[in-house]
Amino acid sequence: MSNQHEYVIAVVGAGPRGTSFLERLLAYVERCSPGQRRKLKVLVFDPAPPGPGRVWDPNQSPLYLMNTPASFPTAAPSGGTRRSLPASSCSISFLEFCATAGFDDDAVSYPTRRQYGTYLAWINKEASAHLRGRGVAVEHISAEVTGLTRQNDQYLLETADVERTADAVVLAIGHLDAELAAGPAHLAAQAEDHGLHYQGPAIPVDVDYGLFRPGQNVLVRGLGLNFFDLMIQVTAGRGGQFRLNPDPAPGQRYTYVASGDEPHLIAGSRRGTPYRAKTLAPGFVPSGIRLAHLTPEVTNALIAKHSELDFAAHLWPLIEQDIQATYTQYGGSGTFDVIAYAKPFQHRSWTSPQEYQQTLVQWLEDDASSSAAEEDSPEKMAANALHAARLQIKKLVADRRIQQGSVLRDIEGWFEPLVEGLASGPPVQRIEELAALARAGIVEFLGPEPVYGVDTTQGAFIADSAAVQGARYTAEHMIEAMMPPNRITQARSPLVRGLLDHGLATPAVIESGGQAHVHKGFNVTAEPHRLIHADGSAGQIYVLGLQLSSVQWGTAIAAEAGGDTRGSARALADADAAAAEVASAAARGQDLPSVQDAVRVQ
Repeated sequence: MSNQHEYVIAVVGAGPRGTSFLERLLAYVERCSPGQRRKLKVLVFDPAPPGPGRVWDPNQSPLYLMNTPASFPTAAPSGGTRRSLPASSCSISFLEFCATAGFDDDAVSYPTRRQYGTYLAWINKEASAHLRGRGVAVEHISAEVTGLTRQNDQYLLETADVERTADAVVLAIGHLDAELAAGPAHLAAQAEDHGLHYQGPAIPVDVDYGLFRPGQNVLVRGLGLNFFDLMIQVTAGRGGQFRLNPDPAPGQRYTYVASGDEPHLIAGSRRGTPYRAKTLAPGFVPSGIRLAHLTPEVTNALIAKHSELDFAAHLWPLIEQDIQATYTQYGGSGTFDVIAYAKPFQHRSWTSPQEYQQTLVQWLEDDASSSAAEEDSPEKMAANALHAARLQIKKLVADRRIQQGSVLRDIEGWFEPLVEGLASGPPVQRIEELAALARAGIVEFLGPEPVYGVDTTQGAFIADSAAVQGARYTAEHMIEAMMPPNRITQARSPLVRGLLDHGLATPAVIESGGQAHVHKGFNVTAEPHRLIHADGSAGQIYVLGLQLSSVQWGTAIAAEAGGDTRGSARALADADAAAAEVASAAARGQDLPSVQDAVRVQ
């Protein structure tokens, strides 16, 4: 140790996960006297604002909405979570903060992302101030960590301008820019050769939508959440207005009045439709949803019999039964085919682009109507049974109760896109707005399974769908309306690349079907999760958030206020476990022992 009286913790990433770590560290510091520990110093690295990071920047467009109601997210323990994780002096949920900050504190409203960013900035600032008040030095360094290496018994962290050392490191690096996969990389190269503009997957706040000029065709791949940010920014963000219709029927709430500055969006996705809108029935999972088949008692019995579960063989049949039971409970008749509900246009064809536009507008209006019906829509309630099942599956994945091969093949392979499309869609407001834009001709739809390319003769992007006769579009712009892939081997981050190159980190390897598959997440120890080095040892580099996808599922979503620390509030439990261990090391006055021959993720 360079100073036996000081224990230095480096937090790389000051966004939501890094902020939760600071709050959890504060909770431990507040429960012990300064005499019980060495001096502590915390170095927090991030070029983005402390708390919100890039994604939740309070200065971003006020048009961007969160994808969860105000009652859901938190960066600190609240409600029932405090039975497992004691509160610090600044532990409040987002909804509790809204009440004090003058924001709309309607639990079922969808707040703006910049409002959540304001909350995260407050938590980060308060946690830092309270730590300082307890004698902990906290230094925020507005820089990207580009290198992390071992230096004797410590770690050396490098930025463009400074080098600092630490005894323990917490990686909370969030969304990272990524190298393009082979197909998109080929498109990007062709675009460059022909003077076209190609926008790869990116965080919406990093995209320059101003490049899309009025009236220009813009080909869009993806009709998920990033699409709705693009849609609203180039319409309402350019002076267009969604005027409320008198006595509107659901799905026909708005008429769009164009400003004349809008581009012409031509959008497509594999299923041919956007994600389905969330129901207006209150609750992250509506209160009436009860799983009668996928229950802890049933899954525990299966675990006792099989040790590790196969998702497709053991769990999916239970989920299907719960979906059907919920559909029937809420008035549905006959068999509910959840796969067909997710892919409504499979095996269909259209004789013209105009016919397909009419089909899509009707689909949007029907989906909005179904969401507005709340519990009177058996289809939306059935989709919420799927959503409730997802939360149970997340627990089983994190508890290592499902075979890793089945997680890769089934959960990540087909279950995740199914549940995302049905239960992770936008608030119904966005579907209403999209319907209005489609009726106004501002947005057009390509058709299912669209194909994108570059016509080298015309020097233009092209796109079409085999299911729609005569549907062939050209454009000078193309945008991938999606986030960068969360895959460490594709990350452009010099920090992540250096960790992999120097053997301080390795990707998880999963066996499936007799083959070894390199997974997208880090290879880590059991909780508290630390990087497993190439030699099988583990030091004091802790991992929080997205890069834990090798041992958890659904790592992008925030912790749920009042949630179960084994389930929907697991992100807080991870931060707490890391904070507990570094606080323990400081209290003992000694370094944590290395974990040799740590078990690799199989």
